[in-house]
Amino acid sequence: MSSALERRTGYDLAHIGDAIGEPSRAAMLVALMGGVALPASELARRARVAPSTATTHLRKLVQAGLVVARDAGRHRYFALAGGDIADAVERLASLVVVAPRRPSADDPMVVARTCYAHLAGRLAVAFWRRAEREGWVRGGDAVVTLLPAGLEALARRDLLAPTTALPLEGKPCLDWTERVPHVSGRLGVALCGALRAKHWVKPVAGTRALRITTRGREGFAALGVRW
Repeated sequence: MSSALERRTGYDLAHIGDAIGEPSRAAMLVALMGGVALPASELARRARVAPSTATTHLRKLVQAGLVVARDAGRHRYFALAGGDIADAVERLASLVVVAPRRPSADDPMVVARTCYAHLAGRLAVAFWRRAEREGWVRGGDAVVTLLPAGLEALARRDLLAPTTALPLEGKPCLDWTERVPHVSGRLGVALCGALRAKHWVKPVAGTRALRITTRGREGFAALGVRW
């Protein structure tokens, strides 16, 4: 790497680190990991800062390329700039959560939650472990691929259409509570979307946590998924 590129890369990393490193901005990023765009007033409440302070923080996050602003009539909403940003925040969180501060095992956010638009938490890790053991997916360091056996298993439970085009791929994303990967990307999003559409899981109001329904418990049991 040339010295000029090294200097530029170092500056860019420092710029991103500065944007993430302030606690109120970090709280805003975490609030947006559910994949839902939120207004500045709600992000101010989540970060416990005044609306004027929230506006300053959001401007910095937008300038850093971590958050995008979307106008809807008279209102402006903010969202993460993409799934890659959510994956990065999830991975960073896994580095800083130490044992004394780790949430309890029955905390809804630990059991199941959304990370941007894919499934995370203990349920997600258990599902993808089962999928790999059963040969439903082929895992790798960079890509996780749904195999025909996996499509058949999920189609039997009406979680994917049997005509779904393969390959359907995702990527490993380090889970911040479990410290092992779950699956993000198109495959992870497809699974989470299906689970919500079929009411196997339902959002817990005001949080990223997901409640596993009776239908979901029965369905996961039929798939051999235990968490």
